[in-house]
Amino acid sequence: MPKKVVFRKEIVFDKAFEMFEKHGLDFITARNLAKELKASPAPIYSNYGSIDELKEELISVAKNRFMEYIKKPFTEFTYLNIGMGICVFARENKELFTSIFLREQSFTDLIRRFRNATREEIEKDERFEGLPTEFKEDLLMDCWIFAHGYSTLIATGYINPTDEEIRERLLSGAGTMIYSKLKEKKGV
Repeated sequence: MPKKVVFRKEIVFDKAFEMFEKHGLDFITARNLAKELKASPAPIYSNYGSIDELKEELISVAKNRFMEYIKKPFTEFTYLNIGMGICVFARENKELFTSIFLREQSFTDLIRRFRNATREEIEKDERFEGLPTEFKEDLLMDCWIFAHGYSTLIATGYINPTDEEIRERLLSGAGTMIYSKLKEKKGV
């Protein structure tokens, strides 16, 4: 009798993540994943209670990857690195970005994590010392709107900038906005 093929959870997950990266979250169905595994759907359900459970794990890993990008040292400026991370993630992980940020309610927790990481950087920056929390929160929101919009253009293929073009756009757009608001508020 031939040996029964067993699919470990890692194999099922890795294949699903590969599909996620190439085709997006909506492509992940039990039928499509089983086809890619060259198996029946049974191995999927022996490792996951439902396809939604698998998708939640996929999104969680994608969000962690995003957080790694915003912590990468693209430049010597930490705050700029955050914006660069968002945009480079969108360029290099189009389907992941789209699934995380362009779906209803899928990114609430990630936004909280992102905002906390950004707040930490603002608190380290002496230019923001003594400014009201509300001002810093508004500035953070303005920067998020700029970076999210720009990275959405990248992820959807409307533009395909290099790292240097991303850096320049962030400095001329969001950077100028930050400095003009600081100047207005503090007279910097």
